[in-house]
Amino acid sequence: MAWNNQGGPWGGGQSPWGRGSGGGNQPPDFEEMIKRGQDRMKSILPGGFGSGRAIALIVAAAIVLWLITGFYVVNPGQVGVNMLFGRFVSQTLPGLRWNWPVPIGDHFTPDVATRNRVEVGFRAETASGSDRDVPEESLMLTGNENIIDVRAVVLWRINNVEQYLFGIGDPEASVKNTVEAALREIIGQSTFEYAITEGRGSIEVKARDLAQQMLDSYRMGNGNGGAITIEQLSLQKVDAPSEVIDAFRDVQKARADKEAAINDAQAYFNQVTEEAIGQSTQIVKQAEAYKAEKVAVAQGDAQRFLSVYEQYKQAPTITERRLYLETMSGLLGDMNKIIIDDKASGGAVPYLPLDQLLKSQKAGSADNAGGTAGSNNAGAGQ
Repeated sequence: MAWNNQGGPWGGGQSPWGRGSGGGNQPPDFEEMIKRGQDRMKSILPGGFGSGRAIALIVAAAIVLWLITGFYVVNPGQVGVNMLFGRFVSQTLPGLRWNWPVPIGDHFTPDVATRNRVEVGFRAETASGSDRDVPEESLMLTGNENIIDVRAVVLWRINNVEQYLFGIGDPEASVKNTVEAALREIIGQSTFEYAITEGRGSIEVKARDLAQQMLDSYRMGNGNGGAITIEQLSLQKVDAPSEVIDAFRDVQKARADKEAAINDAQAYFNQVTEEAIGQSTQIVKQAEAYKAEKVAVAQGDAQRFLSVYEQYKQAPTITERRLYLETMSGLLGDMNKIIIDDKASGGAVPYLPLDQLLKSQKAGSADNAGGTAGSNNAGAGQ
């Protein structure tokens, strides 16, 4: 390099490490180093390691190292728990903390912010991406003595650190067993049809509350609150067992067909009933109208008779004549009428057909009207 030939920035032809450029790398002298270390130890411990001063320094150094092991770190989301002679002493916040080291003291750092997951009735296989059924947990008996396949997922977190560490031996197993027992009790009080249809939400709430009550009862001493809080219980599957799922679906289909037939029959019943009610109402209305008509006609006839009677009392002869004429007009109005003159003699026609004469007069009037209209049209055309 440049400093090997020209001396470099340090001068004297030395490398950046202060060594001569032509001397090469010299191995360290271990014997010299060991000798210097022994001399320093003799100056510190004139009497050697067997002296009282040496023993005191060694003991002091061991105590310092032992006390240093008492430092520990509490990460965010965790709670530090200090123990002294196996007893709970205090809790600490996140950061660098210290407690008496083992065997006098000990410490724990449980995570109180993370939500833990427990599966009941199945196990999620992350490697294969599928779920493995656990029949001894998932198969339950309903209130109407049917077997049902139930799978649930529980999310929980630590509520009371002291109760969590010392009141429950295996928290995850305790949560699983408690939720399973609660589900079996609630399912045992429900019918099969209710559980697989509209009852899922209610079963989730009831099972969660019951499991929480049981977990709160697992309490050591007079601690405040239970060790674990169940935040969510979700039913992943509520269905018939796989062995009878086909038969169950057939039953469900038959039940749906039954409901459809009942609905069709009810619709037909409603249609026929409405039509019969409409017809009966129509008949009643027609009868009422006929009744009102007859009553009105009768009342009109009676009123007319009374009016004629009043006129008759005032002028009997005129009234009789008028009634006679009106009656004869009603009887002979549509009949063919012929007048016979018994005094006719010679070649005269002895009768006069009035109907024919009237028809002839009507026909003549129509012809005159047509001719007048034609002449008017012709004049307009010219």
